[in-house]
Amino acid sequence: MHRIEVLGPGCTRCKETLRVVQHVVESAGIQVELVKEESYARMATLGIMSTPAVVVDGIIVIAGRIPKAQEIRELLGIS
Repeated sequence: MHRIEVLGPGCTRCKETLRVVQHVVESAGIQVELVKEESYARMATLGIMSTPAVVVDGIIVIAGRIPKAQEIRELLGIS
């Protein structure tokens, strides 16, 4: 099971990123651990300099922009 973290301070762009990721996961019917993280300490630990950011299994895959649904599908191996 994948662990997906959406990181950001709670701004509109961060909320939209979380919505996109949730939609993809729910539409695909897959089980993931989805975490919305607003801790600056966590962002600093990962080296994230711009938000929103998406981290999959500990690897930063997107930073500084809202991802497209298709991009999330590809990252999770969903066709």
